[in-house]
Amino acid sequence: MDALALSEKVIGHHDDSPRVNLRPITALATGRYEKCTYATPRSVVLVPGFQNPIPHYLPPQWSAHTHPEGQLYFHRNSALRVTTDAHIYTPEILDNVLFWVKLIEAILEEKNIPILPTIELFILIEETGCAYYFIDHRSRSQFWLDSIQSEDLGIPDVVSPSHLSLYLEYLYWTHIEHFPMHLGGLPVKVVEDLLCVLSHGLTDQMTSQTSTFFYTQKECAQFIKILKLARENTADGHQVCVIARLWRQVCDNRFVTHYGQETSRLGRDQAILYDPPQSSSRISAVARFITFTMSDAYLAKLNDLFVDRLVYFSQWQPFIRRCLQGWRRSFWSAFAIIMLHGFLFFVPCEPLLAIASASFACTSLFTSVVLVHRYDRLETDDACAHDVHEHLTALYSTKHGFQFVALSYAIPSALQLWALFFLALNAMVVLSGMVGTCCAVGSGLFVAVVLIWFLQTTSESSLNFIPQALRREKLEHDMV
Repeated sequence: MDALALSEKVIGHHDDSPRVNLRPITALATGRYEKCTYATPRSVVLVPGFQNPIPHYLPPQWSAHTHPEGQLYFHRNSALRVTTDAHIYTPEILDNVLFWVKLIEAILEEKNIPILPTIELFILIEETGCAYYFIDHRSRSQFWLDSIQSEDLGIPDVVSPSHLSLYLEYLYWTHIEHFPMHLGGLPVKVVEDLLCVLSHGLTDQMTSQTSTFFYTQKECAQFIKILKLARENTADGHQVCVIARLWRQVCDNRFVTHYGQETSRLGRDQAILYDPPQSSSRISAVARFITFTMSDAYLAKLNDLFVDRLVYFSQWQPFIRRCLQGWRRSFWSAFAIIMLHGFLFFVPCEPLLAIASASFACTSLFTSVVLVHRYDRLETDDACAHDVHEHLTALYSTKHGFQFVALSYAIPSALQLWALFFLALNAMVVLSGMVGTCCAVGSGLFVAVVLIWFLQTTSESSLNFIPQALRREKLEHDMV
C-alpha cells in the first residue's frame, strides 16, 4: 500500500493536497541553521498587577522544550516517541503534524515494523509534504521506512557495514545535539567512555607528530575539564548537548579514519584511498629550476596537509603562518632591491639587465602582497578546518595536484633571487667599467666559488655539484 492509499485510510477520504510527499532525510539535512524567517516585534499593553504568561495548550503527551541555543521544539512521549521543531502552537501546523504522525504510524503497522520504546521519530514539515527519519537510542543509529541508496541521503561511500554504522552513529549524535532537553539525561558510562577517548587523543597529540586525532592538546585538556563537570550532572539537557556534540565529532573522525576497518588510517600522513598519480614531471622540472627547488618544499607540505582530502587545522595553521612570514620578508627584500636600482641612474650600466632585475623585484613585491592579502584570513583563529578544506579543494587539480599552487607560493622568494642575480650581473658590468674586465671577472668567480661552497656545505645532498664521473669515483672509494 503506497503513501497515497494510506493517507486515504488515515483521513477517511481522498486528499488532493500535496501532503502525501513523504521523503527521508538525515539529521544533517533539517536546515536547522538555514531558516530565514523573521520575527515581528510589536508594542503591547502592560496591565497593572502581576502577570503570568498566557499559557499555550498542547495535545496530551506533547511537551515543549528549548534547546540551549534557544531553538523551541516539541516532543511527544507515547508509544511512538515523536520530535519536531514545527511550531505546533499554531493550530494549522499542529493538524499537519498529527496527520503525518498518524500516516507514519500506519506505514509502520503496514510494514510490520515494531514500535520499540527506544525508537524516536523526527518529522520536518515542508510546504510540499514532510521529511522524516528515525533514531534508535539502543543501537545509536538512524533508519528509515524504505530501502534507499546511501548517496541519495548524502551519506558518503563506505567500505563495510560496520563503517556505515560509524556514520549512522554520527547522525544519531547529531540528532541528540539538536534535541537534548527531553531525554532525561545520558548514562554516566557515555561520559566515561568519552573521557577515555579524549585522554587517549591528548596523549596521542603529545607523543606523535602524525596523530589522526582532530583536537589539539590544548583543546583536549579543556574538553576533559568540561566533561568532568558534565559527569556530575548527566541528567541536565545542557550537558547532554555538550556530550552529544563531542561524541558527534569523535564518530566523524572515526568514520574518516576508517576506525575498526581492514584498512585504517593510523597516521595523519597515511593515505588509504587510491589517488591516481599526476603526470607533471616536466612541470615539476621547470618549477624546480625557476624557484631553485623551493616549490618542491611547498608541494611536499601541501600534499602532506591534504592526504585523502583531509585537513587538520592544527597542522595547517603553523604552515600558513610560516608562509605569511616568508612572503612578508620577500616583500621587504624585493622593496630593498628596487631601492638599490636607484644607484644605477648615476653609473653606466646595462639597461636590459636593469630592466630584468627591476621587473623580477616588482613582480616579487606584488605577488607577496597578493598572497598575504589572500591567506591572512586563513591564518587567524577565526578560521577553521572547513574553511581550509574548501580552499584547498578549490585549488586542487586532478591532473596536476598542487603543482601550480606550490609554484605560486614559491614565486615571491624565487623572483627576489632572480632579481638579485641580474642586479649582481649589472654590478659586474659597472665594476668592469671602473676597474677593468679582468678584475670584474675575477671578483665574479670568487663570489661564485664562495656561493657554490656555501650551497654545498649547507645542502642535505652534499654531492649535487660534483660531476657524475667524480661522484661514482668517490662512492667507490668510500666503499673500499
